[in-house]
Amino acid sequence: MSDLINLDVISRGGPVMIPLLICSVLAMAMIIERLFFLRGSKILSVDVLREIEVAIKSGDLKTALEWTEETKTPMTRIARIALINSDKPREDLKASLEEAGRQEVPVLERYFNAIYTIAVITPLLGLLGTVLGMIHVFDTVVQEGGGNTSLLAGGISEALITTASGMTIAIPTLVFYNYISKKAEHLLVDMEHHSLILHELLTSRESH
Repeated sequence: MSDLINLDVISRGGPVMIPLLICSVLAMAMIIERLFFLRGSKILSVDVLREIEVAIKSGDLKTALEWTEETKTPMTRIARIALINSDKPREDLKASLEEAGRQEVPVLERYFNAIYTIAVITPLLGLLGTVLGMIHVFDTVVQEGGGNTSLLAGGISEALITTASGMTIAIPTLVFYNYISKKAEHLLVDMEHHSLILHELLTSRESH
């Protein structure tokens, strides 16, 4: 029954409901993908990082390098770069780590622009649908006169469907965008922290 009601609402909303539906599906798919991806186990692999740090402390860089191949995550890729460049001077190693970190930022922020764009444009699409619907309503009034109030009210109701739909899509999309962007920000801070630890371990090893 609910499916029939939804289909009825969609059909009453007019052609603007099609891009709104597409935006809704795309936003949901991208948000779910980001929620699944932006987890500590997918980004940091803390257990593997501990093994890498232990290997570095013991001077076994070969084993540390092997650990970076064990689980491939953004942080272990940075660790691999650090190990490969471990023989470089302190500042050069730091620059290599910073560059590796910058390359991983787009991996964490993938789809962010698209999700934000959907959150911004869906209310505008909804408003466009309402404006087009109101134009149709006034055309009907001109042709049939304004005496039929039920026809006028029904037309206005249909015109407002797209605005309601646009807001319904935009609000949760914006909420989830803020959530995942903050989560990515916190993960980037954690990655920077672990990169500094690796830098200190590798440079202190060289100084001894």
